[in-house]
Amino acid sequence: MPESAGADLRTDLAAVPVLDAPPVTTVIARPPQSRLRTVADLIRVATRR
Repeated sequence: MPESAGADLRTDLAAVPVLDAPPVTTVIARPPQSRLRTVADLIRVATRR
């Protein structure tokens, strides 16, 4: 997950950076008419810098 998502973790979870992992590209697709809040939240968190 991006570093920015670490701020939204529950208090009982921890994010551990994997510094030697190669970078990856993640693609999120959704129908334009989608109104699901969970999908919108995922996209917001995933695209935060």
